[in-house]
Order: sequence, then C-alpha cells, then structure tokens
Amino acid sequence: MWTAPDRTDRRADFGYRGAVQFRFGSQRRLVVRGQAYRTINTTEEQPLSATEAGWSAFLLQRDYRDYFQAKGGGGQVSYDVGRGLTLSASLRRDLETSVAAGDPISVFRNSAWRQNPLADDGHYTSWRVGVVFDTRNEAETPASGWLVRGWWEQSRSDDAAPLSLPPEVRDPIGPGTYSFSRFWLDARRYALFSPAIRTSARVVAGGWLSGHPLPVQRRLSLGGPDILPGYSFRSQNCAPAGLADPARPALCDRLIAVQLEIRRRTRLGLPIPSPDPYLTGLQRLFAIREPDLIVFGDAGKAWITGQGPGRVPNNRIPLLREWEYDVGFGIDAGGLGVYLAQPLTGSRPLTFTLRLQRRF
Repeated sequence: MWTAPDRTDRRADFGYRGAVQFRFGSQRRLVVRGQAYRTINTTEEQPLSATEAGWSAFLLQRDYRDYFQAKGGGGQVSYDVGRGLTLSASLRRDLETSVAAGDPISVFRNSAWRQNPLADDGHYTSWRVGVVFDTRNEAETPASGWLVRGWWEQSRSDDAAPLSLPPEVRDPIGPGTYSFSRFWLDARRYALFSPAIRTSARVVAGGWLSGHPLPVQRRLSLGGPDILPGYSFRSQNCAPAGLADPARPALCDRLIAVQLEIRRRTRLGLPIPSPDPYLTGLQRLFAIREPDLIVFGDAGKAWITGQGPGRVPNNRIPLLREWEYDVGFGIDAGGLGVYLAQPLTGSRPLTFTLRLQRRF
C-alpha cells in the first residue's frame, strides 16, 4: 500500500507483484518465469542500494533516486551453464507513467522534497539478453574471483509521448514508432595478495546503443555516494547551462567509470573470543574486531552521444582529461563503512560518506 497522498491521481494506491517459476532438469538449471506487476520503479541502475536509499530518505530527506510507475507483465528464461556462468533472455510489456514526489516524513529534516522528474509516458515492449559470470569465493565479502553482469535491451513503443527537452540533450522525436537499444556492463575483479591485503577493481559502462534517443526514464548520471563519492549528487547529469530544473533529472546517454581499492585487515578494537558466529558478526559490524582500512580511487564520465556541440561521437568515449577523479580512504566494519573522498578536478571540498554496505 502506498500511503503518501498523490494529488495528481497518476499513481495507484495499491501495488503488486506476482510471479510463477518452474525449474527443469535433474540439476534444475533451466528456469522459466512469468510475472505481472504494478510497481514504482527507479530510473537508474547504479545510485546506491535500495536499503541505503531508503534510510537516507527516511533519516535525512535525501532521495538519490527518480521514480516512475510500471504496470505490465513479462517472462524470462535463464540457464545455468555451470562454472559460474548464467545466460538469460526476457520479454516484458509495461505501461510506464510519471508519478509526482510524495511528501513522507523524515526524521531529521522536513523541508520540501526534490521534485520527481517526468517520464516519457507510454507502453514499452522490451527484449533483453543477459549474462552473469560469478566466480567469487563468497557473495558478501569476496576476496577472490570475478563478478560480471551485462545485458543488451531493445525497446519500442507505438504510443509514447516524449517530453520536450532542450536540443542540446535530445533531438525532437516525431510521431510513430519509438525504438531504441541500450546496454549495461558491471565487471568486478577481486584478488587476495595475503591474508590481510585484498584488492578490488570495477568497471561500469552503459547507455544508448542505437535507434532513437533514450527516454527520460532510461537516462543516466554520475556523482554521489556510489561511484564518485567525492562529488555531489548528479554532478554529471548533462543538463545544459540554461536548464533550471529543480528535479535535477539524469539526462546523459552514456556513462563509464572505473573504481579501484586496496583493503587492509586491521587488528583494531577489543576482540571478544567467541565461537558464536552471530557475536562475531556483531563485533565486525560495530568495528570491535578487525575492521578493514581502505584506500581507493575512482574515475568516471557521463555524456551525451552524437554529433553537435558538447556531444561525443557515437564511436568514441570522452578523453581521459575530461573525466572526473577522486581518491580517499575509509574504514569498513563489515556492514557499516565511513569514507573521506577528495575530488581531484575543480576546487571541491573533502566529502564524508557513510555506507551501509561495501562499496562494490
């Protein structure tokens, strides 16, 4: 139940998601799934986890996500090839509509919430082909292995109502079929150099591939606690200088980012010897026993692709001197982390970030 009032009547008061799933074969490697839903979805793939975004909104009235309502259904087929490799294909059809920002209570701040950007309303039919490659030694605190998630998606709509955006952001979209394709890649590598020293590397890239320009609810941005913690929320949102939109929508076509970090297990704190795994977990959580000291660096760029001033040609990525960079250090106590990050471009101050999970 969505209890926050919606004065526009564009959002239902009741949401649902139902699914049925079948597994086939002696090892249940083939999975067939169907679902129907009416949910409030987020626009971007990467700004924080749902848990962190929720606590940030509830405690500090900082909302790091944009939303739209999706009503529809679809199906998915996936197959576990083995050795960590899973392939999938899916088809869905959604009615995607804009929703206004609600006005829920926040514990420490209660000013006006940031407006929720409008979406390009319409019915969208989307094909997606995906791959997951996971050889990590464990999911929560990996010390070795790979995690690669990637997908390609083709979407089309016969009744979409694209918003009017500045020409610097998107060329006008005429009547008729609206179609586009996009991709996403998130590759992570974990390596253990000694029992106390671990390294991690991550490459993230995604955005427009072909067809018409992306709708608003598929566009991207960079900046904020997740990938570039040294920079403010959506410091890279590709909005032209003359666009004064209080919603601060994500308007970029593509992004690419690289993250590196070195973790050193410390022996700080007051360890309490115990065979109880729950007590050991609590000690890690509150940094009583062996937190990780982390040194990290991040780099990334989001941009609008195509021909014209301020754009990057479709077959190129921005020059490295056009990227934004930060470095920093922090302490991760296994579920609670604090970090200080210093931007390396522009005259920006040191940034403090609190995370409820590891960076990646």
